[in-house]
Amino acid sequence: RYGSGKKYDGPVIGDVKLFENSGLTLTTAAVSGRPYTKTSLPQQFGGTGFLGEINGSRYPWNFNIDVRFDKRFGIKPSKDAKPLYANFYFRVQNLLDTRNVRNVYSASGSPTDDGFLISQLGQQRVQEVINTNRGVDAFIQQYNWRMLAPGNYFLPRRMFMGLMFDF
Repeated sequence: RYGSGKKYDGPVIGDVKLFENSGLTLTTAAVSGRPYTKTSLPQQFGGTGFLGEINGSRYPWNFNIDVRFDKRFGIKPSKDAKPLYANFYFRVQNLLDTRNVRNVYSASGSPTDDGFLISQLGQQRVQEVINTNRGVDAFIQQYNWRMLAPGNYFLPRRMFMGLMFDF
């Protein structure tokens, strides 16, 4: 952070103190994989039966960087008035747009594939669809769409701009 007045020690162009009353915050977080219990039998969007120990499997590591720049401006409407401060900020969450895994399917350990369609139960379900003369390609495509939808990833990069007033 840069201070103001005589405490300012940042770059100056002419009489303009570029970063007076401003600061930059960089927050990083690295999280080792949290534990989960792997299942042995894939079912639609999940699984049953334990495989290994309870909480014996791990999610992938996550790494994230957030950054925030802010600058504070003093506004004094009159000589005798108490000053009003405006703080402009720009914040970026997930600066590197990292695709961090929030959850996995317990049977496959994957955030995008539950392993059901390639399992014996899944192949039986596909055969049932074929036997009823419904479109098997549409069934598989819709099933795959559904697997991508449950929010197994944290949010992508997001940017915020705002203004706060202190009085």
